[in-house]
Amino acid sequence: MTEKERRAAKYLPFDSLKGFKEAVQLEDQKLQDFHRPVLSEDEKWDMNLVLLECYSKNQAVVISYYEKGVFRNYCGVVKKIDFINKQIILLPKKKFWMEDIYKIIAK
Repeated sequence: MTEKERRAAKYLPFDSLKGFKEAVQLEDQKLQDFHRPVLSEDEKWDMNLVLLECYSKNQAVVISYYEKGVFRNYCGVVKKIDFINKQIILLPKKKFWMEDIYKIIAK
């Protein structure tokens, strides 16, 4: 290391509080995490009606779903509704568990 590099090194940032950066990242992750919503029977019934109507008309839907602590949206056409395994398959090729879905909107 040259003399100039050694002098410059004393001004570089360092982790003065050990573990502080990880603690801040953990708190940020907790703030982003949401709990899975609990739907009422009426909300489930309404979603089923919209889903079946769009499936029969081959119409696109927007599905809002819960994945790894985050709510996401996905748009596609309903390919298959599997009531036995409780899955919905949309085109272009995406599977959803019915328990992860919290909103279905006809597009």
